[in-house]
Amino acid sequence: MFLLAIATLSLGACASEAGKQWYKPGDNYTVTEFTRDRDECTKGRELDEQCMKQRGWVPLTSDREPPTAVKPARPPRGPRY
Repeated sequence: MFLLAIATLSLGACASEAGKQWYKPGDNYTVTEFTRDRDECTKGRELDEQCMKQRGWVPLTSDREPPTAVKPARPPRGPRY
């Protein structure tokens, strides 16, 4: 359990791209295994996500774009006292 916690924290530093982290659900793995798979799935400077998924890795973050900021509607102005 301790090893899994350390590996999970270490993976944060090994994110394949900004904001994307990977894990293998239901499997104990080491940082060395992650690094090996990441390096083998990297072509040029781009990570092949399908290659990672075929090896059992799942991204922790969503593939969706973050929502755009919407300016809140101004409340109606009432009389000043």
